[in-house]
Amino acid sequence: MTNPYCRRFLRFQKRFFEKEPRKFCDPLAISIGPYNYFYPQNKLGKLEKLKCRMMLQFVEDSKIWTEEGYREVEKGALDARGFYCKKITEKFSDEDFSKMMMIDGCFILQFIGHCGKSEWEKLEMTNQEIVHVKRDLLLLENQLPLSFLKSLMALKYETEDEWKEIINHFLSLYIRQPNEQIPKWVWIILTAVQLVMTPIIVLLLVPLVVPLCCIICFCCRGALKKLLQEIEQSPPPPSADLDRPASPLNRSAPSEEKKEATGDDGQPAHLLGLLYSKFVNFQEGNRTMKHTQGSRGHYLFYSAKNLKKIGIRFRPSQTGALMDVKFKSSYFSGTLELPPITIDASTKSMLLNLVAYEKCAACKHWVTSYICFMDSLIDDAGDVEELRSKSILFNHLGSDQQVADLFNDMCHSLEPDADAYNDIKGHINKQCGRILMRWISEWKRTYFRSPWTVITVLAASLGLALTATQTYYAIP
Repeated sequence: MTNPYCRRFLRFQKRFFEKEPRKFCDPLAISIGPYNYFYPQNKLGKLEKLKCRMMLQFVEDSKIWTEEGYREVEKGALDARGFYCKKITEKFSDEDFSKMMMIDGCFILQFIGHCGKSEWEKLEMTNQEIVHVKRDLLLLENQLPLSFLKSLMALKYETEDEWKEIINHFLSLYIRQPNEQIPKWVWIILTAVQLVMTPIIVLLLVPLVVPLCCIICFCCRGALKKLLQEIEQSPPPPSADLDRPASPLNRSAPSEEKKEATGDDGQPAHLLGLLYSKFVNFQEGNRTMKHTQGSRGHYLFYSAKNLKKIGIRFRPSQTGALMDVKFKSSYFSGTLELPPITIDASTKSMLLNLVAYEKCAACKHWVTSYICFMDSLIDDAGDVEELRSKSILFNHLGSDQQVADLFNDMCHSLEPDADAYNDIKGHINKQCGRILMRWISEWKRTYFRSPWTVITVLAASLGLALTATQTYYAIP
């Protein structure tokens, strides 16, 4: 039996956000659908008048527009009433509602089509207006049913693959694509060189390293004994207080409000939902949601700069999905893989509307958890600089401090899912708790931060080894 609420388009819940909630749900350039139809026109620009012209362009560009097809679209427009709150739709007559849906739907598809083909000049908009429209199309209250848009696209594109490709290309503007991977044959060559050179280097260094290690161990045996005692007695990182109440601003909506905004076929019901599914990249049983008994609710206690000091490196993951976070550790170092993301003027609005969507749709709080996870890594501009240098953050907003403030501000009223990234945070905290790793990392930063310091250390070590050897053989 179909859930009667599964088609509802819920509205932006202001109580979930502390600071200026309407700032992130009100349109800047264009109103779409019934929720923002009565938005004051003096607050919007000239683009409202451009919608009718773009609708005519859409009809002219259509290859298979027919009277029968138009009637099907008109019927779909009236059926779309069921997606919206009845208190809003009852203000429209059938004719007015159908007209609004046709104009807004044709505008969206014409805009997406030009963006998908990079035909920016045909939009007749300034760069700033294009940015504002892209932002407005992803507002929770600015959505049209995807099923209605599909019926419109069927009048213009001959195959389903054609319009799917255009929509996917448009959504890819919001999701940072990973850089091209190094070809496999390059890795094969590098591996072969490593296998050949490793024994040669070992043979050259053994006569130097063995005497040096013996001397160091003999001279530092007291310090090593103290270090081992500290490792045994060092306390674990502080555990999270799981009994503290959730923020009232972030409590999930009551069960009767948790109606997932999906279509009858279980697919996302609108563009924002489609972007959410691509951003999160759902995978059943994803390992980042798993936790073992007693390990639930880890918090991350180290910023990006501090993790770098301890010897943990950063690397962009191979997808833009927020779930694609991995941590690979060894005894002396670690690598944290994070999804690359572009930060610009519309990023905050997009992320908060995705947060509002997953709260209303009763989804796992992946976007919320991602924002909080990034906030734990970012304290100031130095952390942003570190992530930016590793191609994880692409700053199109302004200064690095502005990016840090963006994540810090968003996180104020958000509460992450206790399971999200839980094993990642636990492994990082465990890795950072190793005192020996901190010492080795500090030693590497001090003596191996550049080729010149490496040469200096090797020269000094060689001199020390030769002196010790000479002294040993000089003793009668």
